[in-house]
Amino acid sequence: MRSYVVDASVATRFLLEEDLSGEAKAVLRGYFEDEFDLVAPPIIVYEVGNSLRTATARNVVDPARAVEYFRRFLGMKLGRLSIDDADLDAALGLSISKGLSYYDGIYVWASRKEGVPLLTADDRQYAIARSETEVIHLKDFNNS
Repeated sequence: MRSYVVDASVATRFLLEEDLSGEAKAVLRGYFEDEFDLVAPPIIVYEVGNSLRTATARNVVDPARAVEYFRRFLGMKLGRLSIDDADLDAALGLSISKGLSYYDGIYVWASRKEGVPLLTADDRQYAIARSETEVIHLKDFNNS
């Protein structure tokens, strides 16, 4: 079964209405229908949680709904990739050399390490990651 490393820019769109949310929900349906697997480094939990907290601060979603969405996200059981100290170091080096946030560097490194494409909705990350790993922008995803 084909796998994809999914980042928080995609996972947040599973829960909140943003640009490309329809595409993200189509990805999620494919995952639940066992068409492919979605995996992510553990940091995704913290990033999605932070996105939901930010959405409540901006009055995009009420706090109770944010908690409900977060529980729904945790229940999706995305495959969590194992990241060790060597991976953390490598992601930092990659982040520094490419001008990526450390968070984005973890996803790019995980994709490269696992040998599976990175799926992102982040335009900047997409542009930079293309030189490091196979990367697919959410708007172009078709599971081919």
